[in-house]
Amino acid sequence: MKRWITTLVVLGLFALFLPQLSQAQDRIRALKVAFITDKLKLTPEESEKFWPVYNQYEAEQKRIRQKYRPDEDLNTMSDQEVERAVLDRFEMEEELIKLKRDYFQRMKAFMAVRKIALLQRSEQEFNKELLRRIQEARGRK
Repeated sequence: MKRWITTLVVLGLFALFLPQLSQAQDRIRALKVAFITDKLKLTPEESEKFWPVYNQYEAEQKRIRQKYRPDEDLNTMSDQEVERAVLDRFEMEEELIKLKRDYFQRMKAFMAVRKIALLQRSEQEFNKELLRRIQEARGRK
């Protein structure tokens, strides 16, 4: 009975915070679009072609990362399981490199190579800025 009540409470709290989480994710996504569009100086024509391809690229990246995510904590795994997790990580990185090469070729069809090269740096800068803002909002500097 206690588990049942605990489960209901957890689900209720999750339901309360889900809309806020979704709004935060939407806001972060909008900030990222604006940041990258500005950093790459995308023209309206480039943006129209770039964002659907980039969104597909991000979805593929997420799918690959989830596919190789270990099911349990490395600290609780046997040595064999940890070794398998490390080897899986190598496979994941190889798949991600292949994906990057594929999307580089796709983007080259409608965008200058220099802008594509700046994309990874722009993503890193955005992530650093996002982290800085989160820390600032929490009162840590």
